[in-house]
Amino acid sequence: MRRLEPPTRLACVLLLFLTAMPVGARAGGAAAGQSCFAAQRRVEYIVGDTPVIISAPHGGRLSPASIPDRTYGTLPSDLNTDRLARDIAQAFHRQTGKHAHVIICHLKRKKVDCNRDIEEGAQGNFQAEETWRAFHAFTGTAQASVKRAYGKGLYLDIHGHGREEAWIMLGYLLTNRQLHGDVKDLTGLAKRSSIRHLVDDSGTPFVELLRGETSFGSLLQQRGYAAVPSPAHPHAGKAGFLSGGYNTRRYGSRDGGTISGFQIECQKMGIRDTDANRKAFARAFADATIQYLRRHFDIDFSRPSGSLETRE
Repeated sequence: MRRLEPPTRLACVLLLFLTAMPVGARAGGAAAGQSCFAAQRRVEYIVGDTPVIISAPHGGRLSPASIPDRTYGTLPSDLNTDRLARDIAQAFHRQTGKHAHVIICHLKRKKVDCNRDIEEGAQGNFQAEETWRAFHAFTGTAQASVKRAYGKGLYLDIHGHGREEAWIMLGYLLTNRQLHGDVKDLTGLAKRSSIRHLVDDSGTPFVELLRGETSFGSLLQQRGYAAVPSPAHPHAGKAGFLSGGYNTRRYGSRDGGTISGFQIECQKMGIRDTDANRKAFARAFADATIQYLRRHFDIDFSRPSGSLETRE
């Protein structure tokens, strides 16, 4: 990313403070693709100009002694998910000429967990709370920008899992037991999912969005990455499954709003273990995202110039 000149740094400060305003935050001069920082550079926001928001709450590498380790909750970080989020955004830009909004927490998870409520995530430490608030302020800024510019959007929360199964888990706020249900049962769960608005807005049946041929899991499967749920893996069988957390509930559309999304849990081997594997997956993931937007959001990046086109 480009080094920010003083006026742009000021714009980033204004952007963060404006988040709390009822009219929504404005970029205030920060250009798409530039990074803004807050909370002593412990949170980074790469400004976007598309309806896509990518967050990485658990990939941080900083471990300042001034912040005590959290004493309860999940503590290990998700290795390389900070880099993966950045790689996906860069691959998305190379393929479209446009920028996704990206929010990255640079603190280790043992210091702060931005995918939990503030009580569990910061555990009363002022600096951890400052980081937690900055992460969610920037995510709120991105959300407001997407709503203002496009009316609707896609939120992608990037995580890593250490389970034996070499597949990506897509968390729509449905449990593995619920994923075992038949078409009728699953259809009744649409309003309890993090893509509730997308179901209503697109007119696509919920089961198709969840595990059909045009689902995100299917798009990843077509690009060589096994995913649950998908046509090949409609549920996780007897294996463990992660259904989505605080961020997916807060920024998805289960409880209202027009931004739908889900949690993405990526295995280490073949995705997060090497730079080459990470970048290859990022290219596939970005391409899947572009196809998903075209099919279900009526947003098309296929113009040769890479400019955005919304189909009527």
